[in-house]
Amino acid sequence: MLRALMVSLLATVLIGGLLYYALKRSDVAQGQQRDAQASHAAQQDALMVSRAFSSISAAALVVDLAKVQEALTGTWRAGNLADTMVIDHGNRVFAASNAGYVGQQIQDANWAAIRAQNREVLIRDEPSPGQERLTVIEPIQDKGSTIAWARLTFVRSMQQDAVRSPEERLEQVGRMMAPVFVFLAAAIGIAMRFATSRLQQRIQTVVTEAMTDQPSSQDDEISFRDSTVRPDGDSRRAA
Repeated sequence: MLRALMVSLLATVLIGGLLYYALKRSDVAQGQQRDAQASHAAQQDALMVSRAFSSISAAALVVDLAKVQEALTGTWRAGNLADTMVIDHGNRVFAASNAGYVGQQIQDANWAAIRAQNREVLIRDEPSPGQERLTVIEPIQDKGSTIAWARLTFVRSMQQDAVRSPEERLEQVGRMMAPVFVFLAAAIGIAMRFATSRLQQRIQTVVTEAMTDQPSSQDDEISFRDSTVRPDGDSRRAA
């Protein structure tokens, strides 16, 4: 019985390990899918905010440039928006949510190529592990001509809540494997008993056959001795 329990325990641990690994892979895949959906939603939100800002800025730039700066340092806030700049044709920042950037030249090696496209551009990168940054370049247009560019940067955390924690996975595997262990212990115990019984029957059969054949061999030996020829040529027979 102890042997059956040991075999059942080893089989249960092996199956449980494979099940835990499968659950972990499933959780990782679901987490990645959730994050991909969240990233797509964040990109759509970033584009909508950038387009709205571009439209508002176009009207404000024609009337009063100072109002754009006031809006950026004051009430203009949206979701994961981390930084906003308005850049003129000379690549100079003339309005920004961080007032320290105003008057500085834009420092971006790719800026000339991006500006040459004269269209909406979205750039996604990961400045640090677990963080996603979306940069949207939006042309600000008036009467069909680009008068400036808006550069909006959005930052969000990519860390999603785990589908299941390691402790929850272990608990789930334990609940699933408990009846499996009981079934394996019973099945292996019955199989071992049946095999032992069959082996004992086989041994008993062999012993019985050996004991049955022994008298027959002795009779043959006696018959052989009785039929030995005498020196005078006659055969000696038993009385």
